[in-house]
Amino acid sequence: MLKRIILKKLLTIVIFPISLFSLITFWFIYKLYKYALTFKVKVIFITSFVFMFLITMQPISGIFIHSLEKNYAPLIDSFKIKEADYIIVLGGGYNDEDNMPETSLLGSSSLQRLIEGIRLKKINPNATLIFSGAKPYTEKYSEAKIASLAYKSIVSDSSNFILSELPHNTKSEADEAHKIVGDKKLILVTTASHMPRAMYLFKKMGCNVIAAPCDFNVKNLKYYPNFPNGNSIKQTEIAIHEYMAIVGYKLFD
Repeated sequence: MLKRIILKKLLTIVIFPISLFSLITFWFIYKLYKYALTFKVKVIFITSFVFMFLITMQPISGIFIHSLEKNYAPLIDSFKIKEADYIIVLGGGYNDEDNMPETSLLGSSSLQRLIEGIRLKKINPNATLIFSGAKPYTEKYSEAKIASLAYKSIVSDSSNFILSELPHNTKSEADEAHKIVGDKKLILVTTASHMPRAMYLFKKMGCNVIAAPCDFNVKNLKYYPNFPNGNSIKQTEIAIHEYMAIVGYKLFD
């Protein structure tokens, strides 16, 4: 487990666009300072600069992340929703701060997942909600606990839910979910770009799962360019992270 975490961090440094471009820039400055620039060095730097420029604008980043988000449509079929016995809301991170309501502690992805879980629960009140996510190393409570507290602060009748506080990643969330629900129908709530990886792991674990994606980055893909912006870089990095994780699970698990 520790080796996998270290490998993941190292891959993040050398593959994510901002980190990779920063390394290339330092290398370029070193070459510029110590030696005369060769044609090869110039080509590498110019190529990386053009790549960075392209991913900071649409439609490149939008196409990249949309390739993940388009795999599963939003779950709006009420009959399908009412068939489920459980609804699991995957953890998406939170920040522990004093004197803040739990809804403000949740990250944007976590909050959107919670809202989607509440929407589905309203349509199917007989389903049991499962809040999933372990306690981060630096925080006092588990992601599942904070999500449940936020849920109770919004919904008056909040007695019918389960906390799954052991999982520390998507694979362990799928494993724990299967232990809880068995082969009963389970609606899976997570971010749209994360859904292909989550569905792959939940199905592999044997769960009878229905996808309920939320938190879409691209709702209406536009193919004309815009000005460079940080949101486009974020979309590209999310997509790279997801594709890396999917490939990693398929190759090594």
